[in-house]
Amino acid sequence: MASITVLAPRPGARVHGTVAVRIRVRGGSEVEDVVVAIGPPAFGTRAAEPTGDREYVFRWDTTRKLSDPDVPAPADALFWITASAVVDGVRVEAPYIAVVTANDRAEVGSESTGGWRDPLAWAADYSGSTEQWVASNNTVIGAAYASVELDPVLGPERRAVRVSVPDSARDDPDQPTATTVRFQSSSTSNIREGDEFCVGFAFLPPDDFPSVHPLDDVTNPRDEASGYIAVFQFYGPPYEQGSAFVLHTERRTPDDPVDEFSVRGNELNPGDPVPWLSLPYRRGQWTDVVFRIRASSSIESGWVECHLNQGESTAVRPMHLADGRLRVPRVLLRPESGEHRTDMQIYRVAGRFEQVTLWHTGHRIARTVEEADPGSYRNGALA
Repeated sequence: MASITVLAPRPGARVHGTVAVRIRVRGGSEVEDVVVAIGPPAFGTRAAEPTGDREYVFRWDTTRKLSDPDVPAPADALFWITASAVVDGVRVEAPYIAVVTANDRAEVGSESTGGWRDPLAWAADYSGSTEQWVASNNTVIGAAYASVELDPVLGPERRAVRVSVPDSARDDPDQPTATTVRFQSSSTSNIREGDEFCVGFAFLPPDDFPSVHPLDDVTNPRDEASGYIAVFQFYGPPYEQGSAFVLHTERRTPDDPVDEFSVRGNELNPGDPVPWLSLPYRRGQWTDVVFRIRASSSIESGWVECHLNQGESTAVRPMHLADGRLRVPRVLLRPESGEHRTDMQIYRVAGRFEQVTLWHTGHRIARTVEEADPGSYRNGALA
């Protein structure tokens, strides 16, 4: 049986400059169309040139953006690499390997100082009135559409915020832009280079939480893409840049799964072929999330762990990637970044949905996963 393998670079390697991605094909007779894929499918594939008996090479300039080779890469990052070839008329694919670029020589081998700082500890207060909850946040955009109520699942055992934002909110004076509709409740803006912390929250999409559609989806009821709905982000200045970390629902192609929240790569982390986190909506049920984060502008120092519970357990559990890793290298800050915060959101493009409703509770920043766990299933896992 024919097979294809990425010989170099080795998995986990630190690579810089122009790198020879070497491929070997085994088995079969006629080999055609040997290509290399780095990062998401939108970046396309690159033809590999033959170098000898069943071996091929593609030379990857790691200093440039794959999406636009005329533009320098903004930061070192984690990239996933695979290759494929047509052997006797059948396409075979290589297993993915992960490498990290290391072109910023000042950062190679360095570790940002920091760790946990007591001033990072923060929690929104859901125990009393809506006004009390609003006052416990650093800022709230769209507070008029939020109300603290009894938990729709746990009842009087816990309180949660129900947020229901109409499209007409785009005209409200507290909305930052005219092209989006936003609810946003924010933690204190004091997260900086080297900080290590856990941010926890629980969210519940109700039965009418909308599906999203790409433009060319035959099930799309509109003549335009519905865009995204973001529910959480890690964000801070410079504000002209997009969020380095956002949990949202968005389908870019009809092949993308329906009714899933995900965390995708972005400009600072462009090397993911698929979202590294995907969660089904689970309408009417709580999803508990704890992100353990080390915030850094260096891929050598920055990382994210994800701990989840959608009713499988009484507490959040670590989520491992397909290659077994729990800790995902991430660039979450820029060298010029100011202090960051965490936001609970309903953030979407204006004019796409008449109304979007979401429940959330347990938004806090703590030192440990256990302290940050929202505990929605503390009385028992779902049967």
